[in-house]
Parts: sequence; structure tokens; C-alpha cells
Amino acid sequence: MCTGDYCKNKTMSDEGNVERMTQEIRGKLRQFIRALMSYIDFQQAGAIAGYILKHNLHDRYPRDRFLLQGLNTGMIVAYCRPFSSNECGGDTHVPNLPKRMLRVLTKDERRLHDAVKEGRNMVLAHSDSAAWELKPQILRLRGHDTFLPLHHDVHAPLTRDATEQFRVMCDKLIEACIDERLRLESELEPYLQVIQPDIEEFERIAEQFGVTLPR
Repeated sequence: MCTGDYCKNKTMSDEGNVERMTQEIRGKLRQFIRALMSYIDFQQAGAIAGYILKHNLHDRYPRDRFLLQGLNTGMIVAYCRPFSSNECGGDTHVPNLPKRMLRVLTKDERRLHDAVKEGRNMVLAHSDSAAWELKPQILRLRGHDTFLPLHHDVHAPLTRDATEQFRVMCDKLIEACIDERLRLESELEPYLQVIQPDIEEFERIAEQFGVTLPR
């Protein structure tokens, strides 16, 4: 959808684009959208990892654990979005990022990728009892009983070394998303919506975001 004065003069309607698309082109457009979304997801995940490392949050763990745990969860959820598409179907559904994109990762990075995905699925986005291994027990000491719900530390963040490796993985996958976008863009360009912006308004908006437009 296009809103605002800067794109009020469209040269091609949305409906015209849809009518011209074959089923194959529609599928490639969904892949294209996934690549664009994934670029932003990996960028967010990598930026959070960089923040954790820059501010040495591991040095404060576990005494001051909540900030690191929260950021760790956020970066893992962002990283896993491209591989965790919901299956709602319909025209708005986009597929997961193709597995071939993972070829840019080393064997060690693939192991971390698998561990991160498992952690997301079992304890960060859901509560898997097998992962928790929660064992309710009673500690009896000098005649006093204390209830102890012993369990795995399911909220433990990635180590510093793993976080550094994770950030490198994000950079590699960002580059892979750029390559995927360029691969599909030339074929999809005839079907993409074209807008003709109001230059002055567009320059004003670009300036707000610190973007320099080509002359």
C-alpha cells in the first residue's frame, strides 16, 4: 500500500500487477518478500549481538542477568523468524528462507544455528517440559522443609564466544539475502509497483532519516 504525498502519482495499479502475474511469478514474489524481511531480521539479530558484546553484558551475568537474558531472547527470536514461518496459507503467506541459504555457514556455525533454533522452539517461544526437566523436590535440613523446583537453566544466554560467532553468522546471512534479492529482482521488476514521488517531499523525508538521495 502506498500512502503520503510523496507517492501520490502511481504509474501502475496494484490490480494491474496482480492480473499479470502467473502462479510461478507469484511464488517468486513471495520468495523475494521473504528475502527482504529476512535481511531486516538478521540485521536486528546481529545488531543485538553487537550491543551485548560492546557493553560486555556477559561480565555481569548471572548477578545482573535480566538485561542479557532479554536481549539474548530478542536476538534469537529475530534470527529464527526467517525459518519459522506460520502456515496460515493464503496470498499473504511467504515461505521460509530456502535451506540453501545456509550454505554460507561453516559446520560449526551450522551446529550453532541448529542449537539456536532448538532453543527458540523448546524454551524461548514455547515451554517444552523435556527441555526444562523440572523435578519438584523437598530439601529437608535440620527439621525444616524447603520446596525446590530444580530444573535446567533454560533462560541461560549464549556464551560470549557463541555470541561472537552468532554475529558473524548474521553478517553472512545478510549478504546471502542481498544476493537472493538481486537474483530475483531483475525477473520481478516488470511486476513491481512503480511510484513517481513528489521530489521535494521525498527529499524532506529522506533528510529526516539521514539518507542522501542520488542527484
